[in-house]
Amino acid sequence: MAQPKMIILIQKKKGMSREDFIHHYETSHSVIGRRLLGHLWTKYVRNYPLSLMEYQPEDNSVDDSYDAITEIWIKDEAAVEEMARLINIPENNKIILEDEEKFQERKLTRLLMVEEVDTGTTV
Repeated sequence: MAQPKMIILIQKKKGMSREDFIHHYETSHSVIGRRLLGHLWTKYVRNYPLSLMEYQPEDNSVDDSYDAITEIWIKDEAAVEEMARLINIPENNKIILEDEEKFQERKLTRLLMVEEVDTGTTV
């Protein structure tokens, strides 16, 4: 079984600048995440898109894109279950949700458990 990985797609709160969004994520939300759950992770990366490539420009715009794509590699399936348990402890849940409300459009956030397939860069 491959190592579990979570991808989180986040849009910044309407009217918030990119700089303020990144600052809050890096100095508050990621700190909370690492404090509560970091012991269950093997890697934690936040990606902040610089631009939206014109793959299908008629079907999307920067307004439809995400402001952060977070990747979290989780130790194992037991750690995934422990994460869920810790997140659902009422005082932890309150801390997380209150902080999310400060910088992201929560209803548009997407959490995806993914299977990572790495084929390298050579054919």
